Amino acid sequence: MQQIKNITKTNTTTEYSVHLDTLYSVIENCYKHLQVIEADCTGANYFCASANIFAQLQALYANSMHYVEYVSVQSVMDIFADNIQYYDEESLYTDVVENTAMQKIKLQDYAYLSN
Repeated sequence: MQQIKNITKTNTTTEYSVHLDTLYSVIENCYKHLQVIEADCTGANYFCASANIFAQLQALYANSMHYVEYVSVQSVMDIFADNIQYYDEESLYTDVVENTAMQKIKLQDYAYLSN
């Protein structure tokens, strides 16, 4: 009898996920709310964040669409959390997820916002 041997174990994890169609709807909403010109440098930060969110959501969709049908909510929310810093920028999230399956998910559960 063999006393030591390698045993392969597979673990399955449950991950809160969203369908790619929902992600696509979020991207469409993001495009509709995308504004790229602002003369005020304070407001320019808002528009840069908007453009970054749009680009990163598209990248997530493009990297996922051929391999999976669902993406983790965490991966989507990380994009928003990485780009939204202040309470007055929260509309970058709420406007984009409006009328999608993600509208009930609270940004503040995933991001710390400052005043």
